[in-house]
Amino acid sequence: MKKIGFYGGSFDPVHFGHINLCLEIAEKHQLDKVLICPANISPNKKRDSPPVSKDHRLKMTALAIEDIKDFQLIDNEIKRAGISYTVDTLNELKKIYPEDHFFLILGLDTFKDFSTWKNPDEILKLAEPLIGARDFIQLDPHLKYFDDFKKGMTKTQMFDISSTEIRKRIQEKKYIGHLLPAKVVDYIYDNGLYLNSL
Repeated sequence: MKKIGFYGGSFDPVHFGHINLCLEIAEKHQLDKVLICPANISPNKKRDSPPVSKDHRLKMTALAIEDIKDFQLIDNEIKRAGISYTVDTLNELKKIYPEDHFFLILGLDTFKDFSTWKNPDEILKLAEPLIGARDFIQLDPHLKYFDDFKKGMTKTQMFDISSTEIRKRIQEKKYIGHLLPAKVVDYIYDNGLYLNSL
């Protein structure tokens, strides 16, 4: 039985914060594989769809993780189209990897919204949650699902990076090489991404 991490998001664009969270969680919990899954449309995003196409987000994510051993890009949510729900993807993956144990990788901010996700109780039956943060001091222990996540709370170095801020810096023609992999930076500029929308 393998230990497989699942990490989803818009990755619009993918950045060092995403990568570092997955790396530290994978190392500290000795995961055999981490599946990185860009959402088609995230149910928790205010806008109806991301500013760049799904194909661009898939390519950027692929470039960002191509040199990281045991990280694998999957396109389940892109292929499924519509709004992307983690519970649906985990159910698909359990059919592909029926003998393996799944872990849901989350950052602290995402965990705080977990109770609003589609079928959160079912998600917890499908995957053991692992939440990464610098500390958990300010986390309310009365928060719903706190006890479910307590065991998987993992101290990690958190990179305070926002995809929204990266898009803004691109529009303002500011340097972004400190925030995301060089291959992704080159891809963004080569394809003229994020110049007109946040």
